[in-house]
Amino acid sequence: MRQTGLRQLERWSDAQAGGAGRLPDPQEVGAMAGQLKRSLLRVWRRLPRLLQGRIQWLVLPKWLVGAIAVVVDERGQVLLFRHTYRDNYPWGLPGGWLRPGEDPNRGVEREIYEESGYRIQTRHPLVIGGDRHLGRLDLIFLCELTGGSFRPSPEVSMARFFALDTLPGQVEPFHVQVAAYAIEVVTAGTLAPPPESPS
Repeated sequence: MRQTGLRQLERWSDAQAGGAGRLPDPQEVGAMAGQLKRSLLRVWRRLPRLLQGRIQWLVLPKWLVGAIAVVVDERGQVLLFRHTYRDNYPWGLPGGWLRPGEDPNRGVEREIYEESGYRIQTRHPLVIGGDRHLGRLDLIFLCELTGGSFRPSPEVSMARFFALDTLPGQVEPFHVQVAAYAIEVVTAGTLAPPPESPS
């Protein structure tokens, strides 16, 4: 009869306690770990989906997901917002946090409208980035301004289009790199509509 990985591990542990004094064979440990993993996966498959989701939520790392818009106008200028809550880099690309289960394309459009009154439409996913120290993942989209007019909000005091050589001095360096890349992509003219998230 085959022993499970856990029983093999217990047997090895008992042998260590009995003074055998040998280190486990790496192949033996690998086999035990593989068998333990298969056993746990069999149990996992039998759990209800709701319980699986709750366990995953408890044990997996938590990340905030941000959606950022890069809006480039017909003159090759990029839209920046002056954020009221940022000290070091008050000027930056517009965006915000996605709500749980929210489509990223719709989320960035919602965030820009809520913060500024501008209506945008996503055109193309541009960059995926993040900050592992803050537990943040950013989805950055190339977008088009389609309407609305600027109105200040508690989060944004000003909005303005800037050429790359006239950016205000207080822009996050990564945002400057993304803006330059976006202008390069627009100039190349190789854009396709973004895929929709599955419902």
